[in-house]
Amino acid sequence: MSDNNIQGCPAPQNITLVQRLQPLLGRTVTVFTPGFPQLTKTTGKLSNVTATTFTVGTNQIFFQTSFFIVLRHPVKHVKPFDLTATAEEIGSLTGKLIRVGKDFVEFVQVPGKKDVPTLFPLNFFTEVRCEREHDE
Repeated sequence: MSDNNIQGCPAPQNITLVQRLQPLLGRTVTVFTPGFPQLTKTTGKLSNVTATTFTVGTNQIFFQTSFFIVLRHPVKHVKPFDLTATAEEIGSLTGKLIRVGKDFVEFVQVPGKKDVPTLFPLNFFTEVRCEREHDE
């Protein structure tokens, strides 16, 4: 991964997307991938996380493609950064930053429901911009 696809965000934590997904094995998640005329939404149990792919339900997803994952458990803390994440063939998502990993960002989508985290990969197909919140 090159650093040119993420701008203005805090320094990454020493965790990869594979490491972030490992504790979620067996849990239900929702993954969104490109589709026509709208995004393809797959909800199922997360399984078989490898260095290059992961499986949700019966669908295998490659890390080096456009996708994002929505988890089901709310978070309590976000960082004071607004985030815009853009993926080829998916479009842009906005939200509040939870963390930056080595090859992903985790954030709460705004507008969204119940403050549930979204995991968004940093790869050739994606770009992320963070902007520190300003006190009004």
